[in-house]
Amino acid sequence: MIFWRIIDNKLYPVEEVKRLGFEEDDGLRIPDEYLEKQEFTVMRTCCGIGDWGIISAIPRLLKEKYPNCKVYIPSPILMEKLFNGILTEKSTWNNPFKNANYIFKNNPYVDGFKDYIVGEIFHDHYRVYNKEKKDIPLVKQMLKFWQFNETEYSNCLPELYFSDEEIEKGDKIIKEFAGDKDFGGLLITDRFESQNGRYDGDNNKMLLNTYLEKWKDIPFFYWIYKNPNQLPINFKKCLDMRNIPTRIQLYIRTKAKFNIGTHCGFLDCVSKDSKVFQIQRVFPLNHNVIESEHYINKDNYKDKLKYA
Repeated sequence: MIFWRIIDNKLYPVEEVKRLGFEEDDGLRIPDEYLEKQEFTVMRTCCGIGDWGIISAIPRLLKEKYPNCKVYIPSPILMEKLFNGILTEKSTWNNPFKNANYIFKNNPYVDGFKDYIVGEIFHDHYRVYNKEKKDIPLVKQMLKFWQFNETEYSNCLPELYFSDEEIEKGDKIIKEFAGDKDFGGLLITDRFESQNGRYDGDNNKMLLNTYLEKWKDIPFFYWIYKNPNQLPINFKKCLDMRNIPTRIQLYIRTKAKFNIGTHCGFLDCVSKDSKVFQIQRVFPLNHNVIESEHYINKDNYKDKLKYA
């Protein structure tokens, strides 16, 4: 992995490292001089919607700790300037540089999206980790670098804010297809089936069908990477969300009684408002973990069913 610095709109590779960030005992933290300026940028060097979603509480927490500060998010223009040709090659999004907007749009704690930022940006490579515990959420590692203590970041689950227009559109769709009944959200990416042994397709099918059988009477708003008839799954269909705008999809999922699917950042984004079950794909769990979620695997799925 390459540790990067970003200064005056330019990306600089610093060195190859085995692990990003700084070990807790090293005592390295964000400079006091930066904090005194009270003008902050929240940035990730990954472009997935979940990459941004898992740190989406940071603007609010910064405002709570520093009430007079300004908090900015890099615009798609700035993200493309910095990372075009670096991050797009692996992205499944048509334009991954817009994903920060999907997460932070309408956020009352964000003061704007900037095309140019003077000075250094302390992004997600600047984190404080514990070498004995790999599953400390990234948002907590970043906030520790920002000189937060544990009580100040105890409430750091992903958070989204929707406009009145988005809420009206989302509620209209829910009313039309689910009425006043409970509904679920289903999301299946191509991580569901084995790809040259990379994913455990057989176990994924077993795990998902176990939960879908429990919820067989509940309708699902769903997004599936292929025609659901091509997969060995059964569920009560409510609405295919493939052609619904991203922000409206997110809103609908926040209103679901639960969401289930393959381990995917999109579901991470709604985990504060809806119970989320994800088929675990990383063993052991790493810093992309969300503490409120239920990660199911072939060893624990029966125990996790009690939460469903």
